[in-house]
Amino acid sequence: MSAVELWGLLGVFAGGATPWLEAIVVIPAGIIAGLPPVLVILAGASGNLLTVALAAFAGEWLREKWSAWRRRRRARAGATVDPEAEARRAARAQKRQARIEAIMARGGLPLLALVGPLGVGTQISALMAVATGVSARAAFAWIGGATLAWCIVAGVAAVQGIQLLA
Repeated sequence: MSAVELWGLLGVFAGGATPWLEAIVVIPAGIIAGLPPVLVILAGASGNLLTVALAAFAGEWLREKWSAWRRRRRARAGATVDPEAEARRAARAQKRQARIEAIMARGGLPLLALVGPLGVGTQISALMAVATGVSARAAFAWIGGATLAWCIVAGVAAVQGIQLLA
């Protein structure tokens, strides 16, 4: 492997890791530039998956810290707990959780995973999934799987397009 190919693959990796510059954009560019298709797909996908994992797990960590801060703040704010207010708060939280579960049951996470690379980006999709209460593992598994599928589709389409034009 030449130094030019190595730098090209590093560029594809960095491009895949960059939010809003998805792997499905840099993979065809790398293949059109003449880099080995399999290595381009691996470089672009691994760069993208690295940042999706970071977004999902950091998002989950932030959500947990935010929730803990809010609980501590509520506990400090009032030494006397109003049972009616607490019951209303619990009812609102239960309603919100039911809404999230209903959305996810209608295809929320799988649909978000499939359209994420085409719309808002994979990293933002992972953050959105975690923000709605999905675990970081589930978000990464779904969005990572869809990202791999899109990377393969982009690579095959680029190779077929080049062969069609040649």
